[in-house]
Amino acid sequence: MRFANFFQTMPLLIHKLPEGTEKRIEFGSKPLIIGRLAGSDIQVHDAFISRVHCGIGYANNQFTIKDLGSTNGTYRNGARVFEGNLSSGDKIQVGNTTLIFEIDSATGNASIRQIPQMGAPLHAASTPEPSLPPPHHANQTAEVKLPGGEHLPPQPGTKAN
Repeated sequence: MRFANFFQTMPLLIHKLPEGTEKRIEFGSKPLIIGRLAGSDIQVHDAFISRVHCGIGYANNQFTIKDLGSTNGTYRNGARVFEGNLSSGDKIQVGNTTLIFEIDSATGNASIRQIPQMGAPLHAASTPEPSLPPPHHANQTAEVKLPGGEHLPPQPGTKAN
């Protein structure tokens, strides 16, 4: 009997930061914490995530994600998730930060690649601003027609249309 196959080793989680550095973290019996706190296993500098936002775990040969009561929620592939399984290629959204989850089929290790944060959402810029009338129309007034047919003249100091 080969002992190497008898004792299964826990996979690693490799956190790939935007600037190119990596942090290797071992899975244990508790989930790895993603949050804003300096003591988080995966610390994310984003004002829109909770101090303790969500956790990633490994049990029964399956990676899982669980929201840990975050204020703004945890999203997997665009849908809010409270607890669920992770698959290679899943996009995890916490606050304004996107994390790409991958599983290395050769080693069984997982990686989380942190995508740099974007500025304002693109859809906000596509909404046209209301336009103001041209300046030469700003001081023009017109008579007001009241119910019953009575007219009010323009105010003194203004010109009529």
